[in-house]
Amino acid sequence: MRTLAALALTMAMFVAAAHHAAAQVQMPTAKEMSGRVLPVPDVPVGTVTVRVMRGDKNIVGHVADLLVDGKRRTATTGADGRASFSGLAKGAKIKAVATVDGERLESQDATIVESGLRIVLVATDPEQVKREEEDRRLAAGPAAAGTVVLGPESRVIAEMSGDRLSIYYLLQIVNSARTPVDIGGPLIFELPREARGSTVLEESTPTATANGPRITVLGPFAPGVTPVQAAYELPYSGPTARLTQTWPAALQQLTVMVQQIGGLSIASSQFTATRDINDQGQALILGTGPGLAAGQALTLEISGLPHRPEWPRNLALALVGAIIAAGLLGAYGGARRTRTA
Repeated sequence: MRTLAALALTMAMFVAAAHHAAAQVQMPTAKEMSGRVLPVPDVPVGTVTVRVMRGDKNIVGHVADLLVDGKRRTATTGADGRASFSGLAKGAKIKAVATVDGERLESQDATIVESGLRIVLVATDPEQVKREEEDRRLAAGPAAAGTVVLGPESRVIAEMSGDRLSIYYLLQIVNSARTPVDIGGPLIFELPREARGSTVLEESTPTATANGPRITVLGPFAPGVTPVQAAYELPYSGPTARLTQTWPAALQQLTVMVQQIGGLSIASSQFTATRDINDQGQALILGTGPGLAAGQALTLEISGLPHRPEWPRNLALALVGAIIAAGLLGAYGGARRTRTA
């Protein structure tokens, strides 16, 4: 049985591939990548490319140096910001160097191997530094009226454990403004009325709480992402469970994942695609669709659930009812005959 963490990681990897972006791990900035030497298959063997940047922008026509076994070679960056050095012997020791606006940039020491190497040297961008400082100042300032959305990496996961159906909401509350946002009150998720045992998971913001069939997230909401992860049990009878969830904020992308166990399946008129995926031998079903507006409900059916036949229970209840009725009739009839005598 897969754990929630494994399911969440699988879902994040799939969505990341679909959106060509990392869902779970924040990618390092260009400045954090500066100086790293990366072996890559798309650069010819014995070739090193050195990309020179200022912040997140390429610098064209700039001189870059490559120290090869202590000897300096020089090249100029092209339209893509890269200077190329070729014909390097395997085992040669290298280091890339460039100076931008008086800032000396150096790469790690590296050795030529059986693949090409790629290096990026990133100088400080004063304008970018200024914007980042302003972002930090605004983020620490007072909240302004605004709205939030549920980001495209938000998802719903259904998991069977024995005869219990658990529903997990892995949500990203996104504030795209540079200041904290006050939406006029808390963000309240009214869970399906059948929900039992609702809880907020550890990875959630501390401002999120569960109270019966309700998840409440207090504002204001900081710029960026506020994570909320909640879980509850969805009782069901028969082979199909029905889930209806109204979202208090716009959901940018509908993504639902269910373990494919014993013929389990999912269906929703709001899906535009469903597909089977496999993660380390675990079969999973993925349903996706366009975003939903604030106040719009997700309606979903999960079929093929393990269940006990209802006819024995219904028959037993009918027999009990018949026995009780017969007993009452006998008692009433006997009393009436006694009074008549």
